[in-house]
Amino acid sequence: MSATPNAPLEVAMKDLSLKSGGQPGAVCFFFAIFLLLTTSAFAQTGLGTVTGTARDATNAVIRNANVTLTSTATNIARKAVTNEEGTYYFGSVPIGAYTLMVEAPGFKKWESKLTVQVGQQVALDTELAVGSPDETVTVTDAAPLVQTESAEVSDIKDYQRIRQLPLNGRNVSTLFDLTPGIEGGGNARVNGLKVGSLEITLDGVSLVDRFGGGISRVQPGLDTVQEFRVETVGSDARYSRPATVILATRSGTNEFHGTGFETHRNNAAGLLARRRENPVDFKPPKLIRNEFGISAGGPVFLPRFGEGGRSVFDGRNKTFWFAAYEGLRERSSALPLGGYGAVPTAAMWGGDLSNRVDENGVKTIIYDPLTSTGPNGVRQPFPNNIIPANRISPFAKVLQSLTAAPTNNNNPYLADNIQKFYSVKNDTNNLTLKGDHHFSEGDTLSVRWTRSTRKAATEGGVFGNPINVEAGLGTSRADNKINNVSITQTHTFSPTLVNELLVGMHRSYKSSGTLADFEDWGTRLGTPNPFGAKGWPTLYDDWFGWDSDNRKDEALTGGVIENNVTWNKGAHAIQFGGKYRREWNNIVEFQQYQGSHDFDGSWTSLYSPTDDAAVPFTGSGFASLLLGLPSFLSNQYNRGFFYFRQTEKGLYFSDRWKVSPRLTMTLGLRWDNWTPYREKYNRLVTADTQSVATKFEVLTPGNNQIQNLPGIPPAVLASWSARGLTYTTADAIGYPENLYKPDYNNFGPRVGVAFKLTNKMVLRGGYGEYFWTMPLSQLLQAARTNPPLNLRFTNDIYAKNSTFNYPLVTRPTATDFIGGATVNTQGVVPISAAAQQIMVWDGRNWKDGRAQSWHFTLERELPFNTALRLSYIGEHGRDLEQKFALNSQEAEYNYVLRTKLAPPSNRALLRANPNWNVANAVNRTGYSNTHSGQVELERRFSKGLAFQWFYVFSSSFNTTDAGGFEAGNTNINSGGGGGQVPENIQLFGNPNLSYEERLRLVYFRSTNIPSHRIRYNAIVDLPFGRGKKIGGNVPGFVNQVIGGWQVAAIGDWRSGLRMSAASSLFQFGDLRIDADQRPELTFSGLRQRLWFKGDFNPALATNVTGGNLTALIPLDRSQRIARPLGANFNNQLPLTLANGTVRNVPITELYNYSPRANIIGPRAWNADLSLFKNFRFLESGNIRFTADFFNAFNHPIDVAPNATTGLQNLGVQANTPRTIQLSLRAEW
Repeated sequence: MSATPNAPLEVAMKDLSLKSGGQPGAVCFFFAIFLLLTTSAFAQTGLGTVTGTARDATNAVIRNANVTLTSTATNIARKAVTNEEGTYYFGSVPIGAYTLMVEAPGFKKWESKLTVQVGQQVALDTELAVGSPDETVTVTDAAPLVQTESAEVSDIKDYQRIRQLPLNGRNVSTLFDLTPGIEGGGNARVNGLKVGSLEITLDGVSLVDRFGGGISRVQPGLDTVQEFRVETVGSDARYSRPATVILATRSGTNEFHGTGFETHRNNAAGLLARRRENPVDFKPPKLIRNEFGISAGGPVFLPRFGEGGRSVFDGRNKTFWFAAYEGLRERSSALPLGGYGAVPTAAMWGGDLSNRVDENGVKTIIYDPLTSTGPNGVRQPFPNNIIPANRISPFAKVLQSLTAAPTNNNNPYLADNIQKFYSVKNDTNNLTLKGDHHFSEGDTLSVRWTRSTRKAATEGGVFGNPINVEAGLGTSRADNKINNVSITQTHTFSPTLVNELLVGMHRSYKSSGTLADFEDWGTRLGTPNPFGAKGWPTLYDDWFGWDSDNRKDEALTGGVIENNVTWNKGAHAIQFGGKYRREWNNIVEFQQYQGSHDFDGSWTSLYSPTDDAAVPFTGSGFASLLLGLPSFLSNQYNRGFFYFRQTEKGLYFSDRWKVSPRLTMTLGLRWDNWTPYREKYNRLVTADTQSVATKFEVLTPGNNQIQNLPGIPPAVLASWSARGLTYTTADAIGYPENLYKPDYNNFGPRVGVAFKLTNKMVLRGGYGEYFWTMPLSQLLQAARTNPPLNLRFTNDIYAKNSTFNYPLVTRPTATDFIGGATVNTQGVVPISAAAQQIMVWDGRNWKDGRAQSWHFTLERELPFNTALRLSYIGEHGRDLEQKFALNSQEAEYNYVLRTKLAPPSNRALLRANPNWNVANAVNRTGYSNTHSGQVELERRFSKGLAFQWFYVFSSSFNTTDAGGFEAGNTNINSGGGGGQVPENIQLFGNPNLSYEERLRLVYFRSTNIPSHRIRYNAIVDLPFGRGKKIGGNVPGFVNQVIGGWQVAAIGDWRSGLRMSAASSLFQFGDLRIDADQRPELTFSGLRQRLWFKGDFNPALATNVTGGNLTALIPLDRSQRIARPLGANFNNQLPLTLANGTVRNVPITELYNYSPRANIIGPRAWNADLSLFKNFRFLESGNIRFTADFFNAFNHPIDVAPNATTGLQNLGVQANTPRTIQLSLRAEW
């Protein structure tokens, strides 16, 4: 039974009732499916709509006209009838080219070609002429270039641009940045909102990595993407997030088509230009990169057997297939740490630390701990700052054998002194299979499976200092396996009632770490390794680091059911639906169970009894390392996998109401809910923020007792209990059951207006509220170490005496040296009396991230298939995750000022609760504000030319701005990425400011979004060869030479990113320098430019040109605009104690009120070009040769200046030099 246009929903529901045996319960069940298992399927899967109004020459509407939409590729036709408003509607329309035909008695047939792009709402009104139905009026280019009935701001990249624009790496996310308002590609910030607020779907199934918030770590093959659409603002209620990327996979057609390609880079062929820092005779590092693939699709032909004998199933007009494989094999070399690093010199390894000076030439003196005498450990300096060779420890000698040597003569305390390339290996495979079957005109099924794998390694220079490959130190590895499945079923109950059901799954497995994960380096180095763990222990002194990443394994799985119902009733296109998504995220990080050990300068410092601290400019961590004297040793117990579970639900209603031929309004409401994160075995613990200051206590979810949780050794619990830790449950104290309060109040209204000023100009605007949940990394990166789930077994050298200054005043014994110093893990072990680290969150007031978005847009169709768009866009983020200080140590300066007493030796006593060191506290009070203006000029491909150019102005401020795959850790003086809200005891004078007033202290400009951005891209057919302006009639063999040439380009320019001066500097004026006043000079052996008025000794500079250096950086340090405070410029100020003595008190624990993000860094621009030569063969075949030129003009981008000195190193560049890539592609 079919429904009539006048009563489509009622008749369709009656139809359902008959098909289900006439049971009312079955009707209710189907209706519940519509309402409860539904969401923006049209939007998320990339299907589009075609709608319009049929009118006659007098502008009267034509009712009951027959409308047919026929796919050019598959010949599948769909039919509709205009309603009483003269409106027709086709929903769930796949991407592609179509023919639209309108027929009505007494009128000539009307016919036009049109193209439906991903997620597009094509509004195409028709005007029928009076005449015989046997006559046809064919209209060309009837589809408007400007969307006149939708309120959102969106951008579409079609297949032509995807496969022809020069992409440095075949990642589709590289193209995301070609949308105005997007910064960061796959880890995007859209119109200033945080990473994680962007949804990315492939055929409706999310590709967002739930751990990091960005796109999946292995992306689908570029050749499988037919088109993608980005909605950046103004999305209607079908969308949950404030911005969405919709990727649509290619499908088969009635004709068999295929492609094959090979892309090649090889530096041995001279295809890489020289970097700025390379010598003239520089030999490029190794690079052999091959990307290759094949894809094909067409109708299904299958043998079948039946009563009539053997036959063949002919899938034309019905059943289609598509398959694609892409691979990458890369063997290359990479520079570490942005190009340079710092390593100890041979003389330093030999004990000579006479080079230990700072930027102002102040020398640090090292003292011999074996000369310590008396209660205050009075020591004698090493003569000439040189440690005798016989005092160098075996540990240091092993470390030296593994550390790369310097490649220049720079002093590593003043400048980088090594440049070394390390091998990079990357093997990636992508496989996609897709099938489409049309059961009938109103019933289709599409199934797609994508599998992506990657095995990658970088053999040095990733973490810490560059190290020989043998050690695996400083290396990285990543093994990824991703499966993504999408099943979409579309059913048309009537021309005005359409349902689409999506079932999908995304599973991402990752194992990462270093190449050192498989060897026992602790034993070889002599460092404590009580667990017999494999891997490299983390080692740091006060300047150098020998680090590696922890092994991390993840299995992230998400299953989704979505359904969307569209009902076209008169002037209303009504959509309603929802979403159900379940996540199973299993994550483990073997965090430093192989060891984490520190070497500070205390063993080689001189102690000041008056200040109860080291005398400034004495002691060196590297000197302590050479002697084999650590200051802190630790090995962590890890309790294994977290099994996180979360459910997402959403419901919405949206009505696109065509109020008049000129005015279309979109009204809607959406509700979203994410259940609180839950660990399968309830092994997620925290402390109550309301009692952190008074109790040494953790709480577990629900009524789960800590001793009943699996996987926690009894000895670990007993050790924590012996330390005084107590346990309670959420139920016992009235805390939210899952430690987070569920947020059921996520109602997001949506209002959009599109007013057609003329047939070629539209004014649109909209407002909406959107929600999203927090990336898992911003919880787990810190919460995984919460006691008692984790126990860092330690040997805190400071705690070996009651005054917590043991290495400052003591003559070391055998048990203090590496090889003798141990970490006890047996039985119930003593846990340090120092404050213990924990991450807490305000679970009682937890909320999901929210954005309020609005825009006003004027769009005008111009001649030559070109459109101009002018937009103002506003975004207000609120309820964002915000780091805040809690139970902080009172700043020593405030304590002494308040009490007139010297602080206790155990600085933990300066906390309200000396048992807790709240390393991370998170609530949902963060906010952001971004206002932007956009100008975009875009031409649809016509007569051999397509282009897009846009300019974006942004003014973006925030209190929190963690990037993708980041924990978002900050401190009260962070100069970027947001800040940690300070407590009053961390502010000068301990004022009584409210939380809101203190939150405003960390509200400053974004350091990730430039104020000005210009981007462009273009594809141009050169006018040579047959059918062109030049050589239009040349013979075939000549045409093969001069014809078929194309050029493509991507370009980018931005203003400088904001940055902050080092928090150790206090500012007494404007640090900025006009561009024409910036002098260039030689400092620390490097040619540098003074970018801002920093802090260094100008007397050490030579070859100064272009400005008055000493006028900008006075020789008298007290007159510099940016400088540390104190008579010795060491950020210590004198305070008089109650007993009359004067104490020099550090102020580095205090909030620095100096401006942040007040320095604008260097500007940057780049241009990538491609040159194509096409060779046509047969009717539809083509072979294309391409030469890509990345950074075509070999323009070096300047690096940011040093945050302390203000000096910009002119000898290095931040980008890759010109790289040439060659490729060959065949299409048939």
